[in-house]
Amino acid sequence: MADEVGALLNEVGNILAQDRAYPLDGTFLYVEAEPQSVSASIFKDLGDHLLYRFPNEALNAVLLELWEAEPVKKRWTAMQYVIDGDRFTTSFSFDRLDPEVSTITRRQAILDQRYGNKQVVYPPIW
Repeated sequence: MADEVGALLNEVGNILAQDRAYPLDGTFLYVEAEPQSVSASIFKDLGDHLLYRFPNEALNAVLLELWEAEPVKKRWTAMQYVIDGDRFTTSFSFDRLDPEVSTITRRQAILDQRYGNKQVVYPPIW
């Protein structure tokens, strides 16, 4: 089980590394998961601001696989994945998510806690 989770966490990093338009160092991934669904947000720390990057299907598939790899009673509700240099760290939350609070609101609170009032630049929606 631990080997599978470790391999999947490495695969998350490999997928994030495929975005060569911006440096991998300073990448922050926030994920919320539930049965058959993940909501992932990728942010690149570019010094004076954060740049939002859209997750791709491959990332979402690996994140769902990662979530499902855990025993049902030990599945996380949210994950933070941070790339610093050539290493990554993860932290997991197992607290039940408040259905009255949106993912966007929770994500913004995490960004505020982590980066203060650093501006987030979102790309245009097609």
